[in-house]
Parts: sequence; C-alpha cells; structure tokens
Amino acid sequence: RRGEAELESKTFANGTDDMPLVTRLYEGAFMEQIGKATMLCYSSLGWGDAEAAQMAEVLASGVAPRLEKLSLFDNKIGDE
Repeated sequence: RRGEAELESKTFANGTDDMPLVTRLYEGAFMEQIGKATMLCYSSLGWGDAEAAQMAEVLASGVAPRLEKLSLFDNKIGDE
C-alpha cells in the first residue's frame, strides 16, 4: 500500500513506535474524506499511465460513492 510506504519515510517523535497509530489515523481520515468527495482534481501533476491505473483501481473499489467529477487534465496519461 502506497500510503504506508510514504509514511514509513517520515520521522516521528517516538520513532517507529508511532507508526501503527499514525497509519490507522491517516487511513481513517483518508477513507472519511474520499467517501464524502463529489469532485477530485488531480490535474497537472505529471501523472502517467501507472498513476492513472492506481487511481482507477482505488475508485473501482467503491471508496468514493459520491464522486461525480474526476479531473485529470494536463497529465501524461496515454490511450491504453
């Protein structure tokens, strides 16, 4: 899971002891917010096909049931 990998690169006051708590808090906050989202804007981020595929996988899981608009313009996403 990418979020966990990102968090593992961070430093916390209590070292790695805080990692399980921080991971749970981050995941809970992310799930709550993406579940409420009606629009997501990921434009002009330099995303390619790999990032678009990851986003498609996340959205296909049903985590954003209220999503009405997804903006991905000005990225490097191909036709495949």
